Amino acid sequence: MIDQFAFLISEGFKSFYRNKLASFLCVITIFINFSVLGSLFSIGNNTNSLVDFFRSKYTFEIFLNENVEKKTYLNFINQLKDNKIVADTELIDKEKSAIIFKEEFGEDVVKMLGYNPLPVSIKVFINEENFEYGSVDLLIKSLSSIDFVDDIEYRGKYIDEVEDRINLAIFLFLIFVIAIIFLSYQIISNTINLSMTNRKNFIDILKYNGASDIFIKIPFYIESILYSTIGSLISFYFVKYLFLSFNSYFSINIKIDDYLWLWIIGFSIFIGLYSSNQSMKRNLYE
Repeated sequence: MIDQFAFLISEGFKSFYRNKLASFLCVITIFINFSVLGSLFSIGNNTNSLVDFFRSKYTFEIFLNENVEKKTYLNFINQLKDNKIVADTELIDKEKSAIIFKEEFGEDVVKMLGYNPLPVSIKVFINEENFEYGSVDLLIKSLSSIDFVDDIEYRGKYIDEVEDRINLAIFLFLIFVIAIIFLSYQIISNTINLSMTNRKNFIDILKYNGASDIFIKIPFYIESILYSTIGSLISFYFVKYLFLSFNSYFSINIKIDDYLWLWIIGFSIFIGLYSSNQSMKRNLYE
């Protein structure tokens, strides 16, 4: 029994090494396909954190009423700084507003109108650490109810449109995923088919000696498992270090699922076994 088991394993490895070019192309195809699948899975799993990352890059600006006293808004700024959501603030008084207006539009608003109609505003920088959009949204709503606050502009809310587009992209990627799975199926199936064609005499000898179908299939199952395991394992490490580098470079936190390696390898082996089984059915009963 042990000798038979060792024979089947050795034949599986022989098949893998015998067709070097076909094996290489099959492994590379699986690597590319499951690198794409793993990347899409990780992006989809981190959609909310990615959207929050973009939201956190925006400041919001509080525009004050015309008649607000300086002492009032200075106290207001100190209160804002005490909030853990707020990283920093910048006061933009009427003089600074006029300078910004001139830089952007090339016109001196005071000379043009004879007075400065621009409001006093406070730019609020959001704390990016442990950012939560819900907390920022609640803060903006509470600030909007203050009587000397005229308006609040927060462009981070427009990221909702980006989020919708991300969700649409994920849906389109799912269609792409189906195409990738089909391609993986075809590649493994064709490789096993080639392997069985090259070993037709060996299969005929086994049949002549009364070997069962499952006995004949096992070496080719092992061959497909080798393709799937090697290709998917390389793809997992590629995806892992790709996102680690991405996180380090952009200072964001895209989390890699703890079981991503199991999902990638397991799914790849499943496709490999299924496609090789379909291929063997066609070859054994021709």
